[in-house]
Amino acid sequence: MSNMDKQLFNLKFAAKELSRNSKRCDKEEKAEKLKVKKAIQKGNTEVARIHAENAIRQKNQSINFLRMSARVDAVAARVQTAVTMNKVTKSMAGVVKSMDSTLKSMNLEKISALMDKFERQFETLDVQTAHMEDTMSSTTTLTTPQNQVDTLMQELADEAGLDLNMELPQGQTGSVGTSVASAEQDELSQRLARLRDQV
Repeated sequence: MSNMDKQLFNLKFAAKELSRNSKRCDKEEKAEKLKVKKAIQKGNTEVARIHAENAIRQKNQSINFLRMSARVDAVAARVQTAVTMNKVTKSMAGVVKSMDSTLKSMNLEKISALMDKFERQFETLDVQTAHMEDTMSSTTTLTTPQNQVDTLMQELADEAGLDLNMELPQGQTGSVGTSVASAEQDELSQRLARLRDQV
C-alpha cells in the first residue's frame, strides 16, 4: 500500500468520522430540546433558555461537521483521480505528510486549512472538480441569536401544549403582552404550516 493510498484511506475515514460527529450533535440537539420542554413545564424559563441555546449550538455544529465531511469526501475523490492518472506531484505528497494528525484532531479549522492546501494543489492539475463551498459558515460562533432561542422555546412549548410565560419588561401591561404573544403565535403557526407543506 503506497503512502498515497494510505492517505486516501485516511481521508475517506475522516469523512466518515466527521459525518459521525454530525450525527452525535443531532442526538445532543434532541436531548437539549427535551430539557427545554421539561424546564418550561416546571416554569423555569432561564434554564429553558440555556438548553435552547445549547440545542441551537449543537445544530450549527452538526451542519459544520456535515459540510466538512462533504468537503473531505470531494478532496478524497480528487486524490483518487490524481493517483489513477499518475498525477501525484511532489508538492501534493508534501501536503499529505502533514495530514495524519490534522485529520485525527477532528478540529474543523485545521481540517479546513488542510483542505485549502489540497485544493490549491489541484488547481494546478486538470483534476479540478466543481469547487465545494469553501467557507466554514460563521455558525461556529458561540453566541446564539436570541430570536432563534425564543422561537425554539416557543415551538417546544407549543408541542408540549404549554404556556410559555416569557417575563415582560416592567411597566408593560398584560394585555399588550398577550396581543404581542398571540401575533407571534399566529406567525409561528403560519411558519410551522409552511414547513409542513415543504416536507
